[in-house]
Formats: sequence, C-alpha cells, structure tokens
Amino acid sequence: MLKKKILTVLFVLGISVHSGCCFHRSSVPMLPKAWYGNECDAKSLDDDTEQAKLHIFIMYRGMICSHVALRVYCPSKGSLFWDPAGGFGIPDNYVDPPLQDSHFDILADLSSVRENDVIIKRAPSINQYLAWRKYIQTSGVEIFEFNLSDDDAEKLWMILRYGTNRSHPKGAFHTNTFGGMCGSVVAKFLHRFAEDIVNVNTVLYPHNLSKQLYKEYPDRVIVYQDNHLNFYTPSENHAE
Repeated sequence: MLKKKILTVLFVLGISVHSGCCFHRSSVPMLPKAWYGNECDAKSLDDDTEQAKLHIFIMYRGMICSHVALRVYCPSKGSLFWDPAGGFGIPDNYVDPPLQDSHFDILADLSSVRENDVIIKRAPSINQYLAWRKYIQTSGVEIFEFNLSDDDAEKLWMILRYGTNRSHPKGAFHTNTFGGMCGSVVAKFLHRFAEDIVNVNTVLYPHNLSKQLYKEYPDRVIVYQDNHLNFYTPSENHAE
C-alpha cells in the first residue's frame, strides 16, 4: 500500500514537471486577497489607438498553470503577439469551422501569419485570444496590463519582431521556443528587455511569473475564469 502511494505521488510530480507547471487550488491562485474586483466588459479590452500597452497572459487548465503569452500594442506599428511554443495561428489546430465564441461575440481571424512564434500579421486582439483559449478548454487566464510610453512600446515591438544579435547591449535574442519553456522565455525576455517596466527574475513555472507580476504595479489584471470576465486593481494602489 505504501509503495503504491509513493508511486502515485511520483507520477503526479512527474506530470507536473513534464508540463512545466504545478497544481493549485484555484485557476488564479496568485491573486492577492486585498485586490478590488469588478465585472469587466469585453469591449473595454479593445485597443486604445493612442495608448501603448503590454499584456502578459498566464493560462491555467483546471488546477494546472499551462501557458504564457505576451502582446505589445504600439500606436505607430500596431500589435504583435508572442505565443511561445503555442498553437494560435497554426491551421492544423483549427479542426472546426471558424471559431465563433458566444461569450465574447468575436470571430477569431484564422488568417493570422505566424513567424518564429510571433503573430506578425493580424495578431489577435485580447478578445480573440480569449476566444481561442476557451476553444482549447482553458479554464482560467490572468492578463497583466501595463500602460507603456510610445518609445518603450516601439522598443519591445522591434525586439519581438526582428530579434537581436550578439552586438546588442543585451545580447542575442530570438522568439523560437521549445515546448514547456514558455514561462521561462517570457520571464527572461521581461528580465532582459523590459526592466524599466517590470522587475522580474527568470522562472520556469508560469504561476511563479504571475506571482512576481502582481508586485510590479500593473494598471489592472484582467481575469477570465468560468466564463466570467473581471478586472482587478491593487488595494490602495499597491500590491499586497
């Protein structure tokens, strides 16, 4: 009996390590209790054409953190979406007719162009990406939203679009990613190139990146869970 229990524990841990994630009690386990929550209108997630933004997505499936993605909106250049080792924009992943999500009332654009894990043309809006996540049975999503200066947004946009070489002050960078490393590569990208916006260490698990981002004064955190959309802001304008 003891041997069976030990094998069961090892099996669960093995799955956790293999998936690059771990188990939690809820779909958004790192949300500070003191943060204020309000119902969120999906329309409010549309881009403001004059406000540059950075969005970092942390995905959960059941009680397991499962994926990280990143989006930059630059008023002068539009949006780029980095989906490291993800499936958005890969035609073979769409087995049904074009996706229509009744909750967000949005049609996902299946003609997006993906290059080196970055959606470089017709990048998904937040609502389109949430519709995609619901389509592939994602139960929870945290979206950390940071308002950017136009200069910061353009810098991040250019790095994501074209990468860097060894002559860059921060060294070489490319967006191609191996499966299971999405949390690590996004955290490392933020650590190297967005240190003036967020101060995070490189971590492997998506939930550990989430825990750090709550302390970095996001302008808001949008949470999709159980078909509900809410946004949260820090209590008294500071993370707890």
